[in-house]
Amino acid sequence: MQRHAIAVLSLSLLATALAAQNQPLPPQPVPPQNPTTAAKATLGKLLFWDEQMSTNNRVVCGTCHTFSQGGGDVRRTPHPGPDGVTPSPDDSFGSPGISRSDANNLYMSDALFGFGRQVTRRAAPSPLTAAWFPELFWDGRARTNFVDPDTSVTLIPTGGALENQALGPLLDHGEMAHDARTLAQVVAKLGTAKPMALATNLPADMAAAVAGGATYPQLFQAAFGTTDITSARIAFALAAYQRTLVPNQTPYDAFVAGNPAALTPQQQNGLNVFNGPGRCNLCHTPGLFSDRQFRNLGLRPIAQDIGRQAVTGLATDGGKFKVPSLRNVGLRTSFMHNGQFTSLQQVFGFYLGGGGPNLQNKDPLLLPLNVPPQAANDLLNFLQNGLTDPRVAQGLPPFTRPTLRSQLLPEGGFQYGLGSAGSGGRVPNAMAEVPANLGNVDFKLGVSNAVGGALSMFVLSMAPAATVLAGVNVSVALGTGETIVPIPLNGAAGVAGAGYGTLKVAVPAIPALSGLTLYSQWFVFDAGVASGIATSRGAEVRLF
Repeated sequence: MQRHAIAVLSLSLLATALAAQNQPLPPQPVPPQNPTTAAKATLGKLLFWDEQMSTNNRVVCGTCHTFSQGGGDVRRTPHPGPDGVTPSPDDSFGSPGISRSDANNLYMSDALFGFGRQVTRRAAPSPLTAAWFPELFWDGRARTNFVDPDTSVTLIPTGGALENQALGPLLDHGEMAHDARTLAQVVAKLGTAKPMALATNLPADMAAAVAGGATYPQLFQAAFGTTDITSARIAFALAAYQRTLVPNQTPYDAFVAGNPAALTPQQQNGLNVFNGPGRCNLCHTPGLFSDRQFRNLGLRPIAQDIGRQAVTGLATDGGKFKVPSLRNVGLRTSFMHNGQFTSLQQVFGFYLGGGGPNLQNKDPLLLPLNVPPQAANDLLNFLQNGLTDPRVAQGLPPFTRPTLRSQLLPEGGFQYGLGSAGSGGRVPNAMAEVPANLGNVDFKLGVSNAVGGALSMFVLSMAPAATVLAGVNVSVALGTGETIVPIPLNGAAGVAGAGYGTLKVAVPAIPALSGLTLYSQWFVFDAGVASGIATSRGAEVRLF
């Protein structure tokens, strides 16, 4: 009888201990200086998904943060790392942003990516639980106090990491901006941009907000009381929207709330492994499933990315990165700050061996694990399924999204026909990825891979062609009143492939132009070929 009582007491204590560990998502911290309202959150949702926030009208927050991927980016793209070479051991995997452009938003060559899309050196973290973290980005450089970038007045003394984070990508030349872009330029563009002009299949809340031709000044008035568009208000709206993204309807949440059938027996065992021999809970505290700390996993040598040290200046923070939440981790296809792993099985194998081989600053909590295969499978089952909110996976409210123009517009635009090679056998490359939406103040077309320092002629025609004139491929109809613009090319004079140039012009906001398709081609005067001319392929300019 005494042994039975002791066993019952032991089981009771174990159940109490497990219940203490298994907590729901804690209450969301919201700074009182930026209370969440429906109008503000809806405005933030529009800004989160409006590609006009970027300088090439192809990138927005939601481009890299795909909810159905757990808030990550399915486009796992290599970054060459410190050695500038790919593939090589120091490569990381991030998100493609925009092609490099100078302070005037004219194309320029980037040292690593040339005229291709630049790639972030770190993987896209999830915004779905960002509101619970006191500091954001992998290194925590988005601090807790938010200072108005226009007035230098502290608007949020603590709890403003989301507001800080929101403005960073708008000015980053690799993500959404041309070089030296300012927030004043972002504000000015929003003042004239037609909300969601580029997107289709708008969710009901977004469609209702822009119904009747609502402008951004009107939307800011609904959210803040006046039509003024300011940097701080942009940050406040984006943060308010992200605070509505609460992924708390997972099977785990239902289980903790008292439904024992919400997790399968295998998943319940996986949760026990998580809190026991797997030691996962030591850093991924149940509830948020993160302890909100910064840790070094020994993943890579610190010299490749010093991480948190760049923010604090402390050598002891070298190689430390934010411990992310594991909510919806089963939807992700890229793991760790550098995107090194592509599956949860790989991640578990990494931890099973006690983390990475780089010992400098490595977290002492990382030890080799003793987890049998079946227990490991149950743990992965719990992570894969028990922490996934079905609304996130299926794109249900509040995790709805529109279709972006960049999903419909090819990487280099709508190109057709053939070009003609110039010096060195180089065919000039037309750059036509910027959408030609009416009122686009950042519209541009470019050419690269031509002979440096040459004179080029940009030709815009009402009709396409597929002809050969004096051995040169021509893709635009000539002699029909076409527009011809001379553009001197940049780049070292006479060097094959070094030449590049840009035609930048605002698209008139004239409704009658919607639906019109024009046809363009670059002609480069090149003394290095017998014909004296090299041409790009043709590129359609579809006005909408």
